[in-house]
Amino acid sequence: MRIADTGRIEELLGDLAFPATKERIVEHAHATSPGTDDERALAALPLGTYGSAAEVVRSVPVEPDAGRSPAEQDYQRRHHNKPGLAEHMRDTERPPVEDELRRDDDGGAAP
Repeated sequence: MRIADTGRIEELLGDLAFPATKERIVEHAHATSPGTDDERALAALPLGTYGSAAEVVRSVPVEPDAGRSPAEQDYQRRHHNKPGLAEHMRDTERPPVEDELRRDDDGGAAP
């Protein structure tokens, strides 16, 4: 479950005492707003103990940018500055050999 607005999570956890475990956070969310997307997003948190609401918000699965089109979201995924980006998601130039192969497929003479 991914959410678009982390502000609701901050409001939901405003009266929770930290540090708190994932289980305690999910129980609090269930007691405060059962059956909502916010509760399901908090249930998707990794196991652990969280020191603050800000730490929880950083760990909640969030939509890349819910107001963007799929093409804009793809661009956002390819052009972020976080290390560890998967190779298939990197924006790279086509190798020269692919240009040669495309020329051959277009009816050009093969060497």
